[in-house]
Amino acid sequence: MNTSEDFIGQNALISYLSDNNNRTTKSYWRFLKKHRDIIIASIDITFTSTFLDNWKNLDNLWTIRFLRKGKHFPDLKNKNIEIPIKNHSISTENNSKNSQLINFCYDILQELDIKSNIHPFYEISNENIKNSMDLFTIISKLENNQYASIEEFEKDIRLIFRNCYIYNDIGSEMHILGEELESTFNKIWTEKIDFQVKQKENLKRTRNNDTDSSSELVTKQIRILEQNKDKLVYRQVVNDALLIASAYENLVANNILPFIELLKTFLSTRSQISLSSANEPVLQAIVNLLPLKYCIPELSLVMDGTKLKGFGRFGYSDIFILKGIGNNNISLELKYIPLVGLIKNQKKKFNTNDLENLDKIIEKEDEKILLKRSYEYWSKEHNETKKITIEEILNNGIKQLKSYMNIISKGNSNDYYSSGIFDKRIKITKSNPNKLKGFVILVIGFRRILWKSVEEITSNYLYEKI
Repeated sequence: MNTSEDFIGQNALISYLSDNNNRTTKSYWRFLKKHRDIIIASIDITFTSTFLDNWKNLDNLWTIRFLRKGKHFPDLKNKNIEIPIKNHSISTENNSKNSQLINFCYDILQELDIKSNIHPFYEISNENIKNSMDLFTIISKLENNQYASIEEFEKDIRLIFRNCYIYNDIGSEMHILGEELESTFNKIWTEKIDFQVKQKENLKRTRNNDTDSSSELVTKQIRILEQNKDKLVYRQVVNDALLIASAYENLVANNILPFIELLKTFLSTRSQISLSSANEPVLQAIVNLLPLKYCIPELSLVMDGTKLKGFGRFGYSDIFILKGIGNNNISLELKYIPLVGLIKNQKKKFNTNDLENLDKIIEKEDEKILLKRSYEYWSKEHNETKKITIEEILNNGIKQLKSYMNIISKGNSNDYYSSGIFDKRIKITKSNPNKLKGFVILVIGFRRILWKSVEEITSNYLYEKI
């Protein structure tokens, strides 16, 4: 290693960032592909032999080096420097006709990188694969503006999954990683597409305001309801909307009980057969029980900018509820305890009837006894079965929610190195002090709900959904 270098590749990195003759946008991935030998050479000194398999840590290390060095150059200093995969460059300026499409695709890849392990799919070399596809190829196509539509991008992403399932045995590590990645992608993709549709609908409504004022719209709605007042489906829709509106108004007024009752009603519609497969994502449907205008699911946070990605840098507040005309912004932390993890302590073999009976018992069980129940789960981190009490799960949720609320109260994060909110869906401005309150909601099976409030925090920011 050159004696003037603090790490292998430092001079090459500085040379790349300072090269003004190179008119291409400065990109981490361009540097990675151009100097891949340097990245590999840095392994021997940077990592131990047990660390070699963890490419995620290697990528994080070089990502941080790239961003930190990039901040020292005057012509880059005032530009937005982000984790490179997001807009794929230090400069967010994109003059191509497909800039919106490209940014949309990079947003998908960024969330996918944060929420799952995508690194095994960066580069796939298998001569047996007829139509090979990997993330490096997709990134290269984005850089060269080769996608004409988001459907083409989606087709390539799904080709990665299809190849993974065809050329890897069921139950193998790669097959499992592919399933996990596809599940995460499907969720992110649905949210992004829904968001785009809503944006277009909002834009259309805005454009129609010139000829169709809000008062006229209300008049139309009243007339439609009047014309269909005898139809059961219209009456049911109105009743449901009133319950949702009432639950929201009470929630931002610091009264969670109407919302809990609404949640119980929702859970009661679930099939008892699904008790064996129910898990925490079931609770994400809670979003549908709140007005979408005032609700932000999985609010993205930078918890600690000094930590590596995947090791405590990012966090997600399950549901952030804007106060609107109310008094309080509300943060909800959702926890779900599957009955399977509870019944394993009593029976080795069980069926749906056993789970349903346990569900009925827990519904009326004394809270003190319930909190002492032991829950069994598989720990991926420790690769073994662990046990924890329901009380410990609840207390962990309270601790986690407090940390999220502290970060939310700090307002925007300027970059990935400072704590705060890092989410395009929310606009944050300085304001007079207002209250930020939080509730942990713990659902056990489909019949029992425990909830705890946490100490309120004062925030000097106003939060609005974009």
